[in-house]
Amino acid sequence: MPEAADGSHPAAPESVLRAGMEFCGILVLPGPARIDGCVRGEVIAGESLWIGETGVVEADLEGDTIVVAGRVKGRISAASRIELQATAAVQGGLSTPRLALAEGSQVTGPCSCGEALPKPQKVTERGTDAP
Repeated sequence: MPEAADGSHPAAPESVLRAGMEFCGILVLPGPARIDGCVRGEVIAGESLWIGETGVVEADLEGDTIVVAGRVKGRISAASRIELQATAAVQGGLSTPRLALAEGSQVTGPCSCGEALPKPQKVTERGTDAP
């Protein structure tokens, strides 16, 4: 697997869908995985998930860390991080605590990243009401 933009070296993939291979349905990947082929449906990754430059995914993606260099049409939700490399094209929403976008990457859809903000306290005429 290529080096991530933050310089980390993710674990080698246990599961690989090579270029030219296709899968339709719910794909559950318990360990690190790489998709260079075509997937339609839903992908649930237990660890890191890489979508290579030749990867074409028409599915919702869920995992810990997701790196995209190919094309994705669907929602992407990562517990730790989403990274879109320069060749990435995503049509769908992104949801993650940390997001890295390389120059040239494309995103069409809503994006939610960062820690959840605390609810503001009510302000009354006498001051702030504590919860």
